[in-house]
Amino acid sequence: MAAAPLVVIAAGSDSDMPHLETLKKELGKFKIDADIRICSAHKQPGRLESLIAEYSKSARPVMLVGCAGGTDALSGTASYLSTFPVVSCPPDGMNNTCLTNPPGSSNAFIVKPANVAKFAAQMFARHSKDIATALEASIAEKITKLEQADAKLTGKSDAGTPHAAGTPSSAADAKPLVVIAAGSDSDMPHLETLKKELAKFKIDAEIRICSAHKQPARLEALIAEFGKSERPVMMVGCAGGTDALSGTASYLANFPVVSCPPDGMNNTCLTNPPGSSNAFIVKPANVAKFAAQLFSRSSKEVSAALVANIAEKIAKLEGADEQLTKKRRIESGCGAAQGA
Repeated sequence: MAAAPLVVIAAGSDSDMPHLETLKKELGKFKIDADIRICSAHKQPGRLESLIAEYSKSARPVMLVGCAGGTDALSGTASYLSTFPVVSCPPDGMNNTCLTNPPGSSNAFIVKPANVAKFAAQMFARHSKDIATALEASIAEKITKLEQADAKLTGKSDAGTPHAAGTPSSAADAKPLVVIAAGSDSDMPHLETLKKELAKFKIDAEIRICSAHKQPARLEALIAEFGKSERPVMMVGCAGGTDALSGTASYLANFPVVSCPPDGMNNTCLTNPPGSSNAFIVKPANVAKFAAQLFSRSSKEVSAALVANIAEKIAKLEGADEQLTKKRRIESGCGAAQGA
């Protein structure tokens, strides 16, 4: 029997408990287990590192939600070191420090707790039939309500929009796939950069052009197509201006959607309504690492590339510090010799 997915809700202070409890309640609607942990990146950095190592060893599929106000060092630190995905949902809402971490800190940002819960459900839907069923019911319920509201206004009723069939479980040997979806081929350099960064983690990527504004029905068909895939899937929405693409895709999809717009710090990726559960990551390199963390438990090849990437970056930092220390020793030795 597959291990039940787990969301770790990590906060820098227990003063944010109402926010943490709201997250746990929203996750419960999708039948997702959640642990609340208190661990400050600023006050307890060593303990935070131990916590990340603890959950990285877990046999369960894991996602961590970083809930830190002010400067969100918690999500940045956790996402740099972890082998599982990290999503920021700060108690102070629109906190752009969640988006300005350096390359390697791959946390995604979602403002609303309800959307964090749906994103987690989309992430775990292929791991758990209970979660997949709850996700499908949530999507269908919301769309039915819209159709009923329209029917009430027009006095017309119809059979309604057919909703997607059940979410397939991922085949044990299925290779993960990232769908890079863009509203225009004018953004091709950005899309190719994403594909190149994903390849560093041995992740297959497919570029598709489909505008939410100009081709809404085609976008819906595209989401349905990948929703039937037995491969683990993540979509990256790459639309400038008003990012309707990510919002529409994440409302309907049974897989996670991450926004990485070609115009960078685009806050429309964060202001979609409840149900549009897209996460936001600015840097293509961090999108790729997030995807690797998402897929690391379903692909040994992706996992090995991720572990090597983390180790390489930390080794470079340690090497740089060692060179500086060595230089100081040499300079100190020269100074002592000159004074003798």
